[in-house]
Amino acid sequence: MGQTVIVGIQRPSAEILPRDTTLQFNNRLLMAPNGADNDTKRMLFPMSDVKGLPLTENIKGAALFYKNGFIMPKPVYFPNMSTIDIPKIVRKIQKEVNPNWFIHEDYWEEP
Repeated sequence: MGQTVIVGIQRPSAEILPRDTTLQFNNRLLMAPNGADNDTKRMLFPMSDVKGLPLTENIKGAALFYKNGFIMPKPVYFPNMSTIDIPKIVRKIQKEVNPNWFIHEDYWEEP
């Protein structure tokens, strides 16, 4: 049907989501995998031996990602969003974007 459902759980367990349901998930992401216990890892990656999961660096943004077609989850690292200078980025965008690049859409009714 082309529907995508995103499920976020802080502490996955079979009491919250039945195992048959979680086996249907195509993509799985475990943030801070070094801090997760083996039960959590087994719940998210039932197709893998938790002792054989790849190790990640112990930094913020580290995760294990699995999607259909992968044999094992792969380590991924997301940027630390708290270090981004948002006002600086907005100023850069304002300098680089020319308002004349946008096409006047006169087919919209004026309020």
